[in-house]
Order: sequence, then structure tokens, then C-alpha cells
Amino acid sequence: MKLNGKTVLITGGSQGLGAAMSRLFAEAGALVFVNCAHHIEKAEAVVSAIRAAGGLASVKRFDISREEEVRKAFSEIERESGGVDILVCNARGDPYKRPPELSDGDWFDTVIGVNLKGPYLCGLAALEQMKKRGGGRIVNISSVWAYRSAKRSMVEYALSKAALHSLTRSLAGLGAAHGVTVNAVAPGMILSDELAGRLTPEEISAMTERIPVKRGAAAEEIFAAVRFVVENPYMTGEILNINGGVYMP
Repeated sequence: MKLNGKTVLITGGSQGLGAAMSRLFAEAGALVFVNCAHHIEKAEAVVSAIRAAGGLASVKRFDISREEEVRKAFSEIERESGGVDILVCNARGDPYKRPPELSDGDWFDTVIGVNLKGPYLCGLAALEQMKKRGGGRIVNISSVWAYRSAKRSMVEYALSKAALHSLTRSLAGLGAAHGVTVNAVAPGMILSDELAGRLTPEEISAMTERIPVKRGAAAEEIFAAVRFVVENPYMTGEILNINGGVYMP
């Protein structure tokens, strides 16, 4: 599937990798709906930058873990542009931003709500539209943590990403006969302002030393993997690992 003229919805598109992908999809000629639940000003800044560069984009604010909001948002997109051609489930419950007042159970619900329930609800809504349109693409953004034995602060996040792989394969099975492919891209370390703000240069250096290629990924490199699975109509139900070789023996 070529990107020019297509309608793309990116969840968690207001910052980090999501913002970069929003810009890059727009540069390729797509109409981009930038989703956010809370950071409306950041989403508006992403859209403004895209429009200033001559691209097409709009903010679509809704909570991906709430079924009524998801269905309303997809109905709006269908009215405004004909429907979603490409869904990128990028929003995440950030394991580094756990409010200290949340209990273990409440934090579990929060992370699972964004990282698993959100892609589940959005995936089903997108699949419904894509079947009517004769095809489409769903890409779930996973993580190397799906494969790792997690430290305590990452347990909920790792669990949600491992389960996302199962969801990816299940949705792929539902969409295959209808021209809808569903894949996941599982990045390792991504260089970003958020990472630089959370870790010291020494900590980042120590992390990159454990990566065979000795560096983190640029957002553009992750987008290239996403674009690959979007443009390949024969690839579905797969997990594309892009992590600088961390799984090599």
C-alpha cells in the first residue's frame, strides 16, 4: 500500500516516536490524524508543523482505552475522510511515569488499558472500516521488553507488550481474507529528547555499549520498518524486531 493519499491514524502521535511518524507519514503524502488523550497542546504543535510544511493533518483527541470514545473517533474519521487506511497503535503506558499514589492493581489497569486494551479496541474498529474499504494496514508498536525478564518497574509494561504480539496475530487472522494486514514493530532503544531528559549521558552510554551496533535508533529508522510492513501486502501476523542486534548470541 502506497502512502500518498491514504488516511493514517497514529495513537499517541503528539510526542516522541509518534510525533516523528506523524511528520514522516505526512511528508509521504498521507492525511494524518494525530491522536492524543491528554497533551492537546503537543498534538496541535505537531499538526501545525505538518501544515506549515505543506502536509495534511488534524488532531483527534480521544482515550484509546474507552470503547465509546474509540467508536466515536473512528466514526468521525469515516465522515471526514472516508475511513482509516492505516492504523499505527503507538500510544503507551509509560513505565517511567508511574504516579506514586497508584496501587499495583491500579497501575496494572492503567498500563494494560493503554498498551493492550487500546490496540484491541482501535484494531477492531479499524478492521471493521478496512473490511468495508477493501483492505488496510494495522501496525502495533511493541518493544524489546516483550521478550525480556523484566525488572520490577517494567513488569506491567513487558507483560502488555508480550500480549500485544498475540493480539497482532489474532487480528491478522481476522483480516487476512479481507486485504487487511496486521503486524507489529518491536524497537529497542530509540534516541529521543525524552530519553535524554530521563537518563544521564553516562547511563545512555552504558546502554549503547550493550547494543551490538553501539547506538540507539533514530525515529526515522523505526518509521522505515513501519513503512516496510505497510507497503508489503504479503506480510501479516509478524513481529519485526529492530533493535541493533540485541538478540544475537
